[in-house]
Amino acid sequence: MSTANYAKHLCPIAQALVDLGDQWTLLIVRDALSQKQVRFNELQENLGISRNLLTRRLNQLCEAGILEKVAVEGSKRFAYEPTEKCRDLRLVIHAMARWGEKWRPDPRLTRVETTEKTTGKPVALTFARTEDGVAVDLADVRVVRRRP
Repeated sequence: MSTANYAKHLCPIAQALVDLGDQWTLLIVRDALSQKQVRFNELQENLGISRNLLTRRLNQLCEAGILEKVAVEGSKRFAYEPTEKCRDLRLVIHAMARWGEKWRPDPRLTRVETTEKTTGKPVALTFARTEDGVAVDLADVRVVRRRP
């Protein structure tokens, strides 16, 4: 399904895929989130993506407000910085990494460690009750779709 088709669905997941559903997009976001700024050539080298496709994806991400194109100081080149909208995807990226480690196990995969900055102690992605922050087991979580 193309991203244009996602826009027709009145579902928050489909609407997220309008901006994120193209090939390479989430990997570009992953790399952008790993540093303050990322340059075009770093992305191209790391991902092995063609220059023209990377250019299109970066333009789309900038238009969607997920990345911001900024001039590199002392250079004629540009870099890309994650916006707040992009940083809000950190949980999504980490959840996908956990899922991939669990369901697509491969000893060659890069492992993702999620730790607290100040202590270095591991942290987990969990559901918690809104009112008091108490963790809730995934088996005890119910998702309800409410139409307007």
